[in-house]
Amino acid sequence: MKKRILVGKIIGFIGFCIFACGMTYIVTHYFEQEKYANINLIATFEDNKEFTLENVEKLNHDEALKTYPYIFTLENKGKYNVDFDLKLKDDGNRSNLDYIIIKNDKEVKSGSLDSLKNDILLNSSVDKKKTDTYKIYIYYSEKVEKPSYKYSLEVIAR
Repeated sequence: MKKRILVGKIIGFIGFCIFACGMTYIVTHYFEQEKYANINLIATFEDNKEFTLENVEKLNHDEALKTYPYIFTLENKGKYNVDFDLKLKDDGNRSNLDYIIIKNDKEVKSGSLDSLKNDILLNSSVDKKKTDTYKIYIYYSEKVEKPSYKYSLEVIAR
């Protein structure tokens, strides 16, 4: 008799654990689906989506900030903060090129394009119901013969 009660309790406990895991999965899945269904991120580019550097001389960090940047705005009209990756798409010739990223008039990142991993310039987020303006400066940090570089940016919500 005691073995039957023990076996019944074990089976009941296992059943409860399966039920609890199933409910947790269902609730988590529902909220994840709702979150991604409500992403409303709008990217607005000030000029063309593609930029070209031609016949430019080498610059330092401060001189680069005096040039014309690649400007775009990210507006989050959704109910949730949206994480995103800023991906660089280019012709592959990145030697001697550096970059500076300005978000809402504050420098957030700078470095060499050669050191990018997976072509990702920036991982960031836009808060719900907010708008962020970005300026990207890409410039030659060393003298290059026949400088030419064509690039564009892609915003990937995650």
